[in-house]
Amino acid sequence: MKNCKRFTMMGLIVLLVAMALPGFAFAAETPSFTLTQDRSDNQIKIAITGDKLKDMYAYEVKVAFDTKKLRFKSASSGVTGFSITPIVEGAQIVYATTKIGKKAGDSGKVVLSSLNFEAIGKGKAEVKLTDVKLINSALESVTLKPNVKIAAELGSSSIFFKDIAGHWAIASIERAVELGFINGYADGSFRPNAQVTRAEFAAMLVRALDLQTAVGAKLSFKDAAGIPSWATEFVGTAVDAGIITGYEDQTFRASTPIKRSEIAVMVARALKWQVDASKKSSFADRDKIPAWADPSIAMAAEAGVLKGRGANLFVPSANATRAEAVTLLLAMIDLKA
Repeated sequence: MKNCKRFTMMGLIVLLVAMALPGFAFAAETPSFTLTQDRSDNQIKIAITGDKLKDMYAYEVKVAFDTKKLRFKSASSGVTGFSITPIVEGAQIVYATTKIGKKAGDSGKVVLSSLNFEAIGKGKAEVKLTDVKLINSALESVTLKPNVKIAAELGSSSIFFKDIAGHWAIASIERAVELGFINGYADGSFRPNAQVTRAEFAAMLVRALDLQTAVGAKLSFKDAAGIPSWATEFVGTAVDAGIITGYEDQTFRASTPIKRSEIAVMVARALKWQVDASKKSSFADRDKIPAWADPSIAMAAEAGVLKGRGANLFVPSANATRAEAVTLLLAMIDLKA
């Protein structure tokens, strides 16, 4: 669907370019490109500048970025004309602009576009300009691969959320945010006791395990249309890895809060344990634990990945909180190390 959208947009770009005046040619000297950054708090702006340009009527840029430390927000063009809506496919951004009407293209040094990100990690995050396609007013095009990159400075100040002071999981939350597999909300909160949906947990799990996301994943669940677009690739990756499955009615239920028993099974699959079906947990409420989950719960508890909620109760049907999810994912990371 994303590729279809991209082709449609670029088709419109070509149509608009066709209205240009003929007769302009690219310079014999190869254009060069630079990336510069501007930071304000956790907002990062990366500007793409082209130099030695000649009669640039339209352009398309492809940019790769670190999705664990940066969240793409928006793009703007430094060239007056028509711009497509940025297309984000995994860790790549595609953005294009064309002039409109019969006019010459831009020459010399030109700011092509600015990409706006939100920092969701600390330290440095790489942003790389991988491809630039230039089209002149004679409909001649050239594709360059500058592979110019910049290390966006995200800062190293301590992570602060207004609602985690004194929380039992504060250290785990700060570490998880630093690792980049979860972040807080725009209002400065983390909401550690909020429930985690199945879609959210899939995203957290894939990031925590550093799995390669399945770009353009096609899901066969009956309710696949209800899976948020931002979560589709994460869900697809987790499904392909055999970590997450749907329900017997072939639904995924992306917005349903995930249960602690479900997480235990996902942990066992993610760690590729050979689950012993005869294994039994020692929690006081084991009679309430589903038979399909009990062996995984027993193994996860023995490994220290999952813990009870007090009084030796596991509470299998309870929904997991963000703090619990963060804690168990960190335990998984440490166990795999």
